[in-house]
Amino acid sequence: MEHIGREAVVLLDDAGVELDRGLTDAEFSSLHDRFGFHFNPDHRSLLATALPLGEGWPDWRNGDDLELVKRLDRVADGFTWDALHQTPPFWPASWGELPSTPEQVAATVRRELGAWPRLVPIYGHRFTPAAPSPSGSPVFSVWQTDVIYYGANLLEYLTNEFPLGQGRKNLSPITVSVPFWSRFVESANSAESI
Repeated sequence: MEHIGREAVVLLDDAGVELDRGLTDAEFSSLHDRFGFHFNPDHRSLLATALPLGEGWPDWRNGDDLELVKRLDRVADGFTWDALHQTPPFWPASWGELPSTPEQVAATVRRELGAWPRLVPIYGHRFTPAAPSPSGSPVFSVWQTDVIYYGANLLEYLTNEFPLGQGRKNLSPITVSVPFWSRFVESANSAESI
């Protein structure tokens, strides 16, 4: 997997992204202890080779833990917002009756999404599944319950994202299916798919 990190760093360096030295094994262990997940192999390879910094990038080395938790919670927060503010509310029948209070809605969304593979932020609102998702895992663009593939894998995602402002240019066939998430995307974000 080391080649993925090297290729990713070349793409980012060519795009002018600020890069710091890669994370150490001790730093990866600390992140796991603090946040309860492991990076998938491709994401880990990138972060072990170089740590992208700047606006939009999570600072996995020096970032404030509360800010990192906010980034990690962004997916559940977006689903909660759509449950509370969309008309009709985004609420899959499989989640039971829509609770009557915002706090109960948020708790139910977190409980239900807790059964799905955890999505880890790469940049902005682009996420990839945590381990045990394998090498070649897709990258998702997640904006509330509007979820699409933004790259069939990390390298394709970086090519699509950078340079900024060009939008998704390519989407190869998805080779790694991510439980729940892939079905949700492939059903055009249908609540009935959940």
